[in-house]
Amino acid sequence: MSRMRLNDETTWPVEVLDYLEQREDLFRDWELRRGSNAIASVSGAEYDHTIRGLRAVLSNHTLHGYHCTRLTHDEMNQITSSGMGLPNSTMLHQRIQTILDSRLIEPHIADRLRRENQADESNRVGRVWFCFFPPHIAGKRGIERPLRSWGGEALYNTHEDDPVTGPILKSIGKPCLVEADVPIASLETHSFLDEKVARQFLINRGLEIGELVNHEDRAKRPIPATHIRRIIQFPEDDFITLTKCNTWKPLLK
Repeated sequence: MSRMRLNDETTWPVEVLDYLEQREDLFRDWELRRGSNAIASVSGAEYDHTIRGLRAVLSNHTLHGYHCTRLTHDEMNQITSSGMGLPNSTMLHQRIQTILDSRLIEPHIADRLRRENQADESNRVGRVWFCFFPPHIAGKRGIERPLRSWGGEALYNTHEDDPVTGPILKSIGKPCLVEADVPIASLETHSFLDEKVARQFLINRGLEIGELVNHEDRAKRPIPATHIRRIIQFPEDDFITLTKCNTWKPLLK
């Protein structure tokens, strides 16, 4: 299993490059067809079949990505030793109990956090968000909230503007980037990753393409500890470089 970086073709496994090189004309024709070029000839059915084949090849490998979050030291240790589980209400309640036991919150605050959250909403449960590019590319708006408030989107969505619980969540843990090699087989099937790989391949060969190739996605399987590269903490130099949070107002803390 090779570790791919989407924007660095030198990291792409040989079988991925072989697949793309053997079908370069088809992928190029498809992009020309999308641009209304009359000489393009590939059919939609042929393209769909080929892109499914590319996804099957990609699914043998991992993609280098970052998860933006806020963690306590105990949670950092848990991730590096045991990996990342899939979020749900049970996991959130366990995390709340841990910070209660550590006296980071009072019992009445723990009760509120357990009651008031979105942990089991269908668009969040069982999914871990990753960006497969330096996080600063998403901009402050794209990454700020999970770095400012503990507990993940399912919790801070409900509490970040609350005058009581909001400041408490902002005081727990440290802003972190979990850098991981995410199994491509764990990602959403219809997230256009395969198309973006093909486009990046063509861009690397001089084709001008207006479509973005930066990719964000949700892992739907746990990430094992062996796939966790490191946890980058604020205010480490790499954290600043990857987020550019030194340009934010107010500054991250």
